[in-house]
Amino acid sequence: MKFTTQVLTAVSLIALATTASFADEDDKFDGFYLGAEAGIDWTKLATDNKRDRNVYYGGVIGIRRQLANGLVFGIEGTFGDNGYDNQRLGITTDYEWSAGLTVGTVFGDEGDNLVYGKAAYVQTRFATDLLETNEGGWRLGGGYERSISDNVSLRLSGDYTAYGNDNGSWALKSAFIFKF
Repeated sequence: MKFTTQVLTAVSLIALATTASFADEDDKFDGFYLGAEAGIDWTKLATDNKRDRNVYYGGVIGIRRQLANGLVFGIEGTFGDNGYDNQRLGITTDYEWSAGLTVGTVFGDEGDNLVYGKAAYVQTRFATDLLETNEGGWRLGGGYERSISDNVSLRLSGDYTAYGNDNGSWALKSAFIFKF
């Protein structure tokens, strides 16, 4: 719960800081950004009979470069908790982080829309009563982002993470993104 409070505080401060325009109005998806995301995560480990459905929450940070032709390239990192909790086996997640690349294209009359794909390395901390272990894997995803002002956009995305050995997760997320 402490992490949730920290994320909400950071988002509030970012929203206040982004009331003035710091970037070129024509390139709505260019520059440094921070955000908060939340959604639903379905994780399944090899020992599970079905996917464990939980609430995901976390933060996102990145930098993007929007070219004159509308292509957008970026580097993005996330940090959050997918809420996995297998009570039968006593396995939970403490946190996960990812680092990856994004590529997308801007469309619409005002250039307010972005559709993108991403590929990232992800690491999740799984814990039991006796052991904590980090599982590394690969994440593929994509989404849609809509600029609602010069510095604020809304994002909808979907991800698949594969850890190997029949371990993986699906996630659907929404986010507020604040550009500087």
